[in-house]
Amino acid sequence: MMSDRPPTVSVVIPAYNAAAFIETTLDSVRAQTYRDYEVVVVDDGSADATQRVVEQYLYRNNMPGRCIRQENKGIAGGRNTGMQVARGEFIALLDHDDHWYPQKLDIVMAEFDRRPGTDLICHEENIVRKGQILRKTSRSSAGIGTYEGLLFRGNPLSPSATVYKRDKALSIGGFRERKDFDTAEDYDFWMRFSRIARFHFIAQILGEYHIRESAASGRIEYHHSNLENVLQQHFVGYLGNSPDLISRLRRRRRISAVYRSAASQLMTYGGAAEAQRRYVVRMLRAFPFEPKNLARFVMWAIYRYHPSPTKPSAVR
Repeated sequence: MMSDRPPTVSVVIPAYNAAAFIETTLDSVRAQTYRDYEVVVVDDGSADATQRVVEQYLYRNNMPGRCIRQENKGIAGGRNTGMQVARGEFIALLDHDDHWYPQKLDIVMAEFDRRPGTDLICHEENIVRKGQILRKTSRSSAGIGTYEGLLFRGNPLSPSATVYKRDKALSIGGFRERKDFDTAEDYDFWMRFSRIARFHFIAQILGEYHIRESAASGRIEYHHSNLENVLQQHFVGYLGNSPDLISRLRRRRRISAVYRSAASQLMTYGGAAEAQRRYVVRMLRAFPFEPKNLARFVMWAIYRYHPSPTKPSAVR
């Protein structure tokens, strides 16, 4: 059900083959104490009944919103479609299997009122795997809402934890729908957005980020390869083709963190031994004097002969 008056917030949910769990995600939106929103679900070429499940849910619960179906364009294309048709001044992203806590929008929108010059707000999340809370994020203390901070220190933002101004996001073209940026497209977006926008972090846990497990080496390598693609493009744009020694070292240290993350996740999820070795070698070649890299090498060496689960050290 749609109102003639535009809502303040548009909740954009890109969905792909989500029929089995999308209702739980929508439940977390319907439970919001803040009510001035619409829901825009983009069914990105699902092969299941995602569109029918969403439309029936919205109708059954008299929820303001709609489901748009399109040919598969990937998550960046789903978010862009949602932003383009959204009517709200603010976009609240929510991935199709993540959840919000009931006061999320109330708290975030009150913070926007207190900080009228702010363009994006990100909050803390619980990291959940198989229904168990593993840990919480620590974004508010990161203090890296600047372009340089994001580029060299990493990505502390999560799409499901962010709300931002729609017009500003559209002014930079939204998310880039590049195949070689897939799964790291949000990192590219935050960096480009930070050049025109003011970020603010809230030190409250207002939702859950659900880890989607995959033991496939190929998927982990795919993400980290595309993450490196994003970084390399931004390095060229920021440092030029002939950076000085200090800049080259900073770049190598950042890339080594990507390799360290790949090695860590391959170890955690039982990835191919050769893939683990390859990323450990790349990590050490890129920046051998980083203590975290040396620690990861020792852990890998032990893991080779005494395999046991380790906690992932994800780099976004």
